[in-house]
Amino acid sequence: MATKAFLVGIDDYAPCGPGGQDLHGCVNDVKDMANTLVILSFNPRNIRVLTSCAAIKANIIAGLNWLISGTTKGDSIVFYYSGHGSQIADVSGDEKTDGKDELLCPHDTNFQKKVYILDDELRAIFSKLPAGVNLEVILDSCFSGTATRAPQF
Repeated sequence: MATKAFLVGIDDYAPCGPGGQDLHGCVNDVKDMANTLVILSFNPRNIRVLTSCAAIKANIIAGLNWLISGTTKGDSIVFYYSGHGSQIADVSGDEKTDGKDELLCPHDTNFQKKVYILDDELRAIFSKLPAGVNLEVILDSCFSGTATRAPQF
């Protein structure tokens, strides 16, 4: 049984340095989560951490793909996100309850250019997991309630 974790904490939103919609404590949350996972026997070499200015959409998607790659039945993986979250109007028609997609806001979030990570994107990534992989998703953000779109494995 293998264990892997991908942890994202974003205090500093674009632009790098003062001036964005910055938060405080998200990077510390990631450090605490990494320490907790090591205590729970995760190998530190199998924990990837992405913070603030490096946590752009492309890097987060690459990290998620790393997280699910090579997993097999019985493996345990963790995705932890601490940062801004939001909602936008659903365009795919799959949000019957409220008509809104939930999303994660990477460092380079830009709503005009559609630079964010939709719940539909998370579901598509996590739906590639083989049966029997134990996935824990912890989202410390606004509007995180259905952000994984409750994937069915």
